[in-house]
Amino acid sequence: MRKLHFIALILLVLTSGMLFAWDGFNYVAASELESGIRLDWQAKNEDHVYSYVVWRSRSESNILHKCYEVISKGDGATYSYVDVEYLQKSAETGNFKFNYYVRAVMTDGSYKNSDVVQVSLTSLGVTQQTWGSIKAMFR
Repeated sequence: MRKLHFIALILLVLTSGMLFAWDGFNYVAASELESGIRLDWQAKNEDHVYSYVVWRSRSESNILHKCYEVISKGDGATYSYVDVEYLQKSAETGNFKFNYYVRAVMTDGSYKNSDVVQVSLTSLGVTQQTWGSIKAMFR
């Protein structure tokens, strides 16, 4: 009898986990703006989602930067974040491709990551230049 109760308890735990499984994201999209990089996303549902955290890295780097965190608003909500700090050092040059993903942090502390979206900058709004090219403009 005790064994039967134990099996029933395990089945209950397993099926309740399936009932409360999170469905993921409807979309995560990134786009270039004059003033920065805009990230937009929406979850399929927000059951058990406490917050969302936006992470960024340079495409050639494994170093992640936590950019933004927002508390979930409820089912159907859409979210936007404009990253204006993607070039943190004035001396950064080279490949201007950035990877972003959104992490859904659940109320129990677990998390689910979105797919990575990449943005290739064609113009930086204010063009990133080296000191040599700036001096050459005034010759």
